[in-house]
Amino acid sequence: MKNHARRRSCYAVRALIVFFSLMSTGFVGASAAPAAAPSAKFVLVDDTGAQVTLAGPARRIVSLSAGATELLFEAGAGDRIVATVTGADEPVAARRIERIGDANAIVYPRLQTLKPDVVVVWDDLIAEGIVVSLVKLRIPVYRVSVRGLADLPGTVRRLGALAGTGTIADTAARALEVKVAALPPKPAAKVAAGARPPLRAFFMKWAEPLYTVGSRHVMSDALARCGARSIFDDIDFPMPIVEFEQIRKRDPEVILMAAPPVTARDWRERWAGFPDVDAVAKRQMLAYTDLRLDRMGPTALDAVADLCKLIAGVPR
Repeated sequence: MKNHARRRSCYAVRALIVFFSLMSTGFVGASAAPAAAPSAKFVLVDDTGAQVTLAGPARRIVSLSAGATELLFEAGAGDRIVATVTGADEPVAARRIERIGDANAIVYPRLQTLKPDVVVVWDDLIAEGIVVSLVKLRIPVYRVSVRGLADLPGTVRRLGALAGTGTIADTAARALEVKVAALPPKPAAKVAAGARPPLRAFFMKWAEPLYTVGSRHVMSDALARCGARSIFDDIDFPMPIVEFEQIRKRDPEVILMAAPPVTARDWRERWAGFPDVDAVAKRQMLAYTDLRLDRMGPTALDAVADLCKLIAGVPR
């Protein structure tokens, strides 16, 4: 113990000698200079309310959603996107951006080489394994979440804040607000006495498995504005997988098949064996090839009028 005490005493004496030596040579001033302030952080909130912290406005963005890519262009940040996913083809300029995978699988070595400031994903439609991997790589993740058509302007403004293009984004958002205001209004939650109930519609996104749209997809919002109702609008998810028996039980009056004509023909032939479904019995199985609502970007607003015409032409 005495030896330890002597050593501590020696170290203290040596430290004082070094300090006064530095004082005499001018390396240490009469008062120590303040430590450098830490670099400023750029903190913003994404569509889900989560905080995202960057060094500054994003200059290099990877977008893992076709809809998010379209929204970024709308916000004036299209030139910041260094990579996106298969299917991101709106606007035309997006088709020239490098593809790095899709919402279920990406090329991680290439992603790291690109050194993005942030990765933009679509909440609930991104494989959570990808998000976990991004967090491990210490790459900030920004989540987009558009649950209805009226959400689009706010999302565009927030993406403008993310990329530092707020002026452009605000102008675009105000134009989108004008379009939203011009849409047919959303119906009341309860059907008024004596009023015709909305047309029961099944939106068939894919056949195997059977993907459709839930309450958190703009297609459900658009259908409601057009006098119809997604038979699965009680599911709190954008694109749930459902079972055939569930569809049969909910008995849609019309089936909208999100497929090109040849694929839609094959799907129609599969349905032909189930005449107990109202839409099948009435042969109201319609191909729906407009991708704008399915993508959930700003051009979804422009697709509502055509959808309403289609719904209006379905016999009741």
